[in-house]
Amino acid sequence: MNTESTSTPKLTPFEQREQDRLRLKRAFYGSAGLVALLLVIFIAQSYFDWRTFAVYPRSASGLLGILTAPLLHGSWEHLAANSVAILVLGTLAGSVYPRATARALPIIWLGSGIGAWWWGYPGTFHLGASGLTHGLMFLVFVLGVLRRDKPAMAAGLIAIFFY
Repeated sequence: MNTESTSTPKLTPFEQREQDRLRLKRAFYGSAGLVALLLVIFIAQSYFDWRTFAVYPRSASGLLGILTAPLLHGSWEHLAANSVAILVLGTLAGSVYPRATARALPIIWLGSGIGAWWWGYPGTFHLGASGLTHGLMFLVFVLGVLRRDKPAMAAGLIAIFFY
């Protein structure tokens, strides 16, 4: 049986570079778009009661925050720290592991919110994208260890050195 007819065609080095460049651009623009959204929401936070959208641990009223709390931030410093991490780690994850990142992001988003809701200190509000950034770091590192090819290991090391 000829396996070459069912496999993807081999790309030339030029085609591979172009494909890699496009994947990097797509990952960067996606990460930058999320950062822009975080900035817009942070500016808008002064015009509405953001506590409704934060995680309030072990309370029914805090469940909405599982979905919305990563979009909120407590200060410019908090926003800046998460924005840099999202730009670096989001671009890294999205360019090296585009399909895995697309599958993992909803799990990371929901998992960090559920974790904050379940284990967070009662009587406090939890907000910010730190769970998302830590999840991206863990994703890049673990996939680098599991895949064991040079680009994957390099991405994992970059993620670890970034933190």
